[in-house]
Amino acid sequence: MKLYHYVTKGNDVLQKGLLSFANNPNADLSYYFKRTGGKTTHKEICEWMENCYLGRSRAIRGFSEPIQWTDRSIHCLKDFIDNADKFEIDISALDNDGLIEAVYVSPSVLDIPGLREQWDCDEVWIKLKKGINDIDYSPIDWTVCDDKLGRRFAYVRYYLIVIKGGIIPPKYLKIVK
Repeated sequence: MKLYHYVTKGNDVLQKGLLSFANNPNADLSYYFKRTGGKTTHKEICEWMENCYLGRSRAIRGFSEPIQWTDRSIHCLKDFIDNADKFEIDISALDNDGLIEAVYVSPSVLDIPGLREQWDCDEVWIKLKKGINDIDYSPIDWTVCDDKLGRRFAYVRYYLIVIKGGIIPPKYLKIVK
């Protein structure tokens, strides 16, 4: 089984591996300032993540299929894709080698009845009981992504894979076009 992850071009992922937030000293902290209630340091944000659920700061995002942009998401998703390398993660091999601690899904906010969104909220995370075997590979409706809404991935499901040590070694990764 595979998942897909994107990293800004000019990266060293194939040399050093795919880094989780906890292992990335260059992570963009600004994304988390409002969501964490004003945490401003890498350490504080990692602590906040760990309070959400154990291992969150060592988790790496993955999509069950490559991201696709539409006319409604051309500015946010097309630029994101064009400026990134797409990596295929061999999660079957990671799992076989005992490197996956847990798998969580963030469902589309459209699939959560009565959800009231706020700017300072975190995604909804549901732990998958059967780990990678519970990943949904049915097609994703990318047309629900809309630049005007301002949140790239809230409207599509994606996964967080909690990795022992927080780094996916290069041998589990392949860059794809």
